[in-house]
Amino acid sequence: MDILAEETDGRQGRPDFTDEEIRLLRLWSASDVSAGRQLSAQIGYFATPAIFGVYGLATGSLTVVGVAFICILLLLAWGLVTTWRDRRDSVLMQSVCSKVLATLPAGEDKK
Repeated sequence: MDILAEETDGRQGRPDFTDEEIRLLRLWSASDVSAGRQLSAQIGYFATPAIFGVYGLATGSLTVVGVAFICILLLLAWGLVTTWRDRRDSVLMQSVCSKVLATLPAGEDKK
């Protein structure tokens, strides 16, 4: 009965994705990963403390330079934590890719 149901709804031969994998596929397919967006996000994060640090250097205030330096270190730490947290999604995407590759006939993965 299951084979008949798979044939009628068109899912025969498709990978059996988990709900979590489907959620990740939807998120990644809808996200904007263009270089311009990534660059503008990074500039937005680091421009403020960098300008603050330049101001501190121009005025000779080591306190302002120190605050800017600490802000940049905190942003870098936040980036590391985010990367570590996104590692789970990378492992999940590897699972998705291996399921898709398993459905391809042998020899279709030529460069």
